[in-house]
Amino acid sequence: MLFDTWLLYFFAVLLIAVSPGTMAVLSMSHGIHFGKTRSLATALGSVTSALILMAASAAGLGALLSATEYGFTILKYCGAAYLLFLGIKLLLTKASSQGLDLQQIKSKGTPAQMFKQAFLVGISNPKDLLFFGALFPQFIDISAPQAPQLAILAITWAVIDFSFVMIYASMANVLAPTLKTSNKLHWFDRTSGGVFISLAAILVTREN
Repeated sequence: MLFDTWLLYFFAVLLIAVSPGTMAVLSMSHGIHFGKTRSLATALGSVTSALILMAASAAGLGALLSATEYGFTILKYCGAAYLLFLGIKLLLTKASSQGLDLQQIKSKGTPAQMFKQAFLVGISNPKDLLFFGALFPQFIDISAPQAPQLAILAITWAVIDFSFVMIYASMANVLAPTLKTSNKLHWFDRTSGGVFISLAAILVTREN
């Protein structure tokens, strides 16, 4: 792989990771509720979903979505439905009259549940679907061996994606102690729920 091609790919992935989106909101929510260590499961879920999309892209996902009239639409609505579910779930959280007990909240989230949430958000993320379906194949030189290229691209994505999920989670976790005995954590959940619902609405109303 040419260094110029890899550098262009690196900056493209970096911009995707930095830009606010559903995974950033989920990472911050997990960071506040469950801490940095447990948020490793969130990062792994995000990376796993992306690598699956990458493998599917290499196998012809982009061509399949282009050839199938309703393929992308179905994926889009599935993603919106899950975002709506997460949003409603956060909106329905109840605040204690004496504040929220952060340790009690932490006990309710297992790494497996966090991994599953991050995986489902990532696998249905239209931003990633578009990237892997339309742009990712452009970085592969079909005249050269593809396995080494895919390995380099996969490692690059995994490192950047994992790092930024943990950065978002760690930054949010810094806020957790100040929210431990106040009602502010409840309002953070409501705000996050509103963001998920808004993103779901944008997703179903935008053109493919």
